[in-house]
Amino acid sequence: MMNLLKKFWNDEAGLVMSAELVVLGTVGVLGATVGLSAASTAINDEMVEFGLAIRSLDQSYHVEGHQSCRAWTAGSSYQQQDVEISRADLCGQIERAEKAAKKQSTIKRKAPPKSEELRKKMEKKKTIKRKNKKKKNEA
Repeated sequence: MMNLLKKFWNDEAGLVMSAELVVLGTVGVLGATVGLSAASTAINDEMVEFGLAIRSLDQSYHVEGHQSCRAWTAGSSYQQQDVEISRADLCGQIERAEKAAKKQSTIKRKAPPKSEELRKKMEKKKTIKRKNKKKKNEA
């Protein structure tokens, strides 16, 4: 057992190798994180552009009705809202969603209370407990 511990103590093989692996691993993880973040942003931008392109298509139509001896078919039509108005509405919805997401991600946190504040709170709780005990004893 003692010889094994001496061998471990004197063994320096692999020291440089492990340090290199740590550095390479760190660089790899950081690169992957930055790359995935950039890919996520690019995909989101493309989806927004795709949504705007689809919304820009004019889907209005009009079909005349038909009437003959004893049969008839009703006509049908659909008038799409103006494309500029629709795109403005869609852009407004996107902006509101982005603001809401940003607002959620920046939650304000309060600083932890100081020891004096904690002592005061504890004293208040103790006095309230004492008052409640006195009321119970009196009743």
